[in-house]
Amino acid sequence: MNPMEKNKVTTENKSKLSTVFKYIKSYKGVILTGAVCILLTNSLSMIIPYIMKIILDLMENSAPMSVLLEFIYLTIALAVTAGIFRFFTRRTIIWTSRKIEYSLRSELFGHLLKLTPTFYHENRTGDIMARVTNDLEAVRMMVGPGIMHISNTFITLVVAIPLMLSLSPKLTMYAGIPMVLFPLIVNRLSNLLYTRSLRIQEEFASLTSAAQENLSGIRVVRAYSQEDAETENFQVRSNEYMGVNMDMAKVQALFMPLIMGIAALLSLSVLYFGGVEVIEKRISLGTLVAFFAYLSMMLWPLIAMGWVVSLYQRGLASLGRINKILDTEPDVKREAAANFSQPMKGKIEFRNLSFGYNGKKILSNINLTIEPGQTIGLVGQTGSGKTTLVSLLPRLFPVADGSIFIDDVDINKWDLDSLRDQIGVAPQEPFLFSDTVGSNIGFGVDSIDQEKMLIASCTAALDKDVSDFPKGYDTMVGERGITLSGGQKQRTAIARAIMTEPRLLILDDAMSAVDTETEDEINHRIKDVLKNCTAIIISHRMSSVKDTDLIVYLDDGQIAEKGTHRELMAAGGKYAETYRRQLLERELEDA
Repeated sequence: MNPMEKNKVTTENKSKLSTVFKYIKSYKGVILTGAVCILLTNSLSMIIPYIMKIILDLMENSAPMSVLLEFIYLTIALAVTAGIFRFFTRRTIIWTSRKIEYSLRSELFGHLLKLTPTFYHENRTGDIMARVTNDLEAVRMMVGPGIMHISNTFITLVVAIPLMLSLSPKLTMYAGIPMVLFPLIVNRLSNLLYTRSLRIQEEFASLTSAAQENLSGIRVVRAYSQEDAETENFQVRSNEYMGVNMDMAKVQALFMPLIMGIAALLSLSVLYFGGVEVIEKRISLGTLVAFFAYLSMMLWPLIAMGWVVSLYQRGLASLGRINKILDTEPDVKREAAANFSQPMKGKIEFRNLSFGYNGKKILSNINLTIEPGQTIGLVGQTGSGKTTLVSLLPRLFPVADGSIFIDDVDINKWDLDSLRDQIGVAPQEPFLFSDTVGSNIGFGVDSIDQEKMLIASCTAALDKDVSDFPKGYDTMVGERGITLSGGQKQRTAIARAIMTEPRLLILDDAMSAVDTETEDEINHRIKDVLKNCTAIIISHRMSSVKDTDLIVYLDDGQIAEKGTHRELMAAGGKYAETYRRQLLERELEDA
């Protein structure tokens, strides 16, 4: 690697680590305490071999037992004290790494909630979950055990080498020559560990995505008898994950024998040359024993460097994957300048609105005014842009200035929280949390008013179903509401939207899974709610919108027709054609 490439890698690594450094700074007091504990632990441990030298020298000179016992007791006291400081070392450094993991996870989760739907269209849920779990654990291991062991190694070397020089400069030289190989080996193999660590995290994300998709779509898998095929597909991905782990194991397997070989070479050279020194009476046996003790204390941290380097490289690779999410700017942001906040009257105006994403144009030149309190029916073929149009009102996607106005105020000047708090949305495919029915209905409010919840449930014609549930509104609905039927889930979403007492109510084909009789019942009950708000009702059933104040027919992202039911039927356009066809189909079904 040339100097320019090395500088680029160093700059990239510093950029990655800056995400962690900001949290390290907030815990600098605890980390400083841990550093002091590491220093005291290693310093006290380093005194013990020197005392062992003194004891052996005293024994060689036939010193009295009382003198020997004093040094033995001192050795025990030092060992116990060093053990106490070692405990506090782990208590502070590992504790800090857990806190940093917690803070980073909270930041990552909070950032994910701010990202727009396009981010989730482009990234698999399983991959995101891998970054929130496995990648975060790798970062914690780098920040906690990694830093602790590197600090131990550094302090051990700094303290041990001067002590070894004081015992025998010649033996230190013999030990130092093979030790030069350590940084060379670490530098060579660390790059291999990094690339393999990155592949491991990517393959783990792919494996997690496969598992998540199959478990979420278990009904589809079983309905099409694809259990064996999906199991085989999962095994292929699992083998790929195992393969990259085996590649990592091969590098680590090469790393450890090399380190152990150098360690054995060190020990043999010291034993040979030290033995010669003792035989020729140039050093005492106690000096050789103490030197060996210092050498052993140095060797273990150096041997562990292979594991530490692996931790560092894994953590760095994972931090890079986490930073890719954190560096992704949300398309819609809460800005200080967008501070308009007041009770919404409900007037909505689209002015020459055009919109698209991923290079595809969805809406083109939309001009429409909805007066406060009006109920609008939005119809059209699948893919005509109906859902995209209403998704722009709570600013789920970025909107160009001057294209949408609410109460004659540009939507981009509205405070985002105030805007969304006053909009209730019931989508065609509602998402229910693994919680109780009541909690799902009250998801959009700060506290659940039981009376309002009952009214919302009754309005959505859900009350009769809930009365049959074993625990009523306290019944758990299961993940994604799996224990409820499609119609029940949609009605729960309608009740959730009504519960927020919205000034703008959006029903996005929210009754597509509801039978016509129940739909008529909901439409009758919801009239009281619609008196107090502006409403946009999207439906593929023309009968569901025929009584609205205005019907808008979208075709290929443009307004093809608009008017009342009577006006559109008289015009004999696409709306009238679709309405008559659906009416005929319904009569045939009834017959």
